[in-house]
Amino acid sequence: MHAVVELPDFPTGWAGADAWELSWVSAEDCGQPMTLPPGSRADLYLPRLDEAAILCSARFGSSRSLPYGAVWPLDREQDGSIRVSAAGGYAAALALVFYRASSLCCCFDLRRFASEAVARLLDPWDIDPAGLAFIAAEQRFSVDYLRQPEMVEVVIDGLVCAMSSDSPWGRAAIPDRSGQAQVRIACGRIRRWYGGGYELAVGVSASGAASWTLAQACSGMLIKKALPEPSMLLTEASPP
Repeated sequence: MHAVVELPDFPTGWAGADAWELSWVSAEDCGQPMTLPPGSRADLYLPRLDEAAILCSARFGSSRSLPYGAVWPLDREQDGSIRVSAAGGYAAALALVFYRASSLCCCFDLRRFASEAVARLLDPWDIDPAGLAFIAAEQRFSVDYLRQPEMVEVVIDGLVCAMSSDSPWGRAAIPDRSGQAQVRIACGRIRRWYGGGYELAVGVSASGAASWTLAQACSGMLIKKALPEPSMLLTEASPP
């Protein structure tokens, strides 16, 4: 079935992105990625009788952000168009897990799931929606699963420019004159930042141990650093 997807301008935090990458996945089929400029419209041909996750990531060179998105046909407007959004991308990321398992999520309230995540979390992507798919499938999900996780502050060095967060809700990594920047990561998560032809990936284990890599996309050069145990990190529990 024909649908027109309206792509927004980049949010302020992604102003340095190159383009949107648009794709969709249903339980039975998928669409090839399309590279499109911000503010454009795209024609998609989606399953008439099936649900689909529409995913729209910002491209930073060869790197891709976490998605904006929508769920078909749930997010179809009265005029037949679809407008992707940050909250819609969070919902679509959960729906994607169901569809890749050849299942549907019609009994789960995806809109409320996304709106509760936005309301309760500093950055919804501090909790991976895919990690809640099993609980949602068993109809055991409650908003208590969307509690703000423990955060760890990690100091990064060697940055040459400000870098955009992978999340539309995230904060940029802005280095000082020495090239150091501080980023906050939820325990058990890996997050990314993009800028100047580099991709910064920072991971924090469930116990609070952190490590990071800084890759230069054009040359494949990689800087990797493992940080000390949590007692050596700056956390909310650390003394001043």
